[in-house]
Amino acid sequence: MKVLIAGGSGLLGKKLSDILITQGHEVAWLSRQKSKHAATIRLFHWNPDKYFIEPEAINWAEALINLAGASIGETKWTRSGKEEILRSRTKSVETLTNCFSKRPEPLEAFCGISGAGYYGKGDFAFKEADSPGLDFPARVAKEWEDCYLEFQSQCKPKHFSIIRMAVVLSLEGGALPKIIQPIRLGIGSDLGNGKQPFNWIHITDACSILCESLLWDGIFNASAPEKTNNHTLTNSIASILQKPIILPAVPAFALKLVLGERATLVLEGNHSDVSKLIKQSFKFSYPDLNSALIQILST
Repeated sequence: MKVLIAGGSGLLGKKLSDILITQGHEVAWLSRQKSKHAATIRLFHWNPDKYFIEPEAINWAEALINLAGASIGETKWTRSGKEEILRSRTKSVETLTNCFSKRPEPLEAFCGISGAGYYGKGDFAFKEADSPGLDFPARVAKEWEDCYLEFQSQCKPKHFSIIRMAVVLSLEGGALPKIIQPIRLGIGSDLGNGKQPFNWIHITDACSILCESLLWDGIFNASAPEKTNNHTLTNSIASILQKPIILPAVPAFALKLVLGERATLVLEGNHSDVSKLIKQSFKFSYPDLNSALIQILST
């Protein structure tokens, strides 16, 4: 298919584009910069601030994947930062809805990414039918998904899916390089009490799910089936790198002093039940943390 990606230049988008092209699909990105060029990716201009998408993109696309949104981990949770995180998601999807609702024929498929933070915190595995949490990441995910449901109502794609993605593990970006750095330097330690759940997925599996979801319908959790926590993550990385963990855990109050409210991203967590994903016959390449980290750290 001709697959159009919003947010294609990010961590997931680049890897996903490579996989789609390898599978024989044509790929294009929605880009804010008219003059920007990619070696193998066609670019169409869009500007969500003005609810604009280049008309040719709307006619060209057969499938649409949305990955666009400011990083909830990188953007400071000030009042303006929170507004930017939320606006970058909702306005992007509203733009897609406004523009693609004018297509004479419905899309073959639409897939929108969401976050496992939808459920809030809890040391158990949440299922897709569970209610959203009450914290900021949960509110962001809920409003994001509400926009996706409006897209479904207005644009009526033949296949429609929402993927609630866990923390994506890759050396190319995201949370993992920041976790690894102090351990490489010999100053790694647990965060808080170390017992908080760490909900994760290898980037290869994350992209495979997004590819396969173009033929799915519904909402799906996307995380590795193995459940783990911060202590296990820290010590697994240290073991693979052959680095000692000799420092005491970083206390929660210190993280809150540095990160403010964002400290909840590392001090709290949840698990995702992936039985629905497995029923789709999805096969994980990296179902356990150790195999995922060995592959990532050996590259």
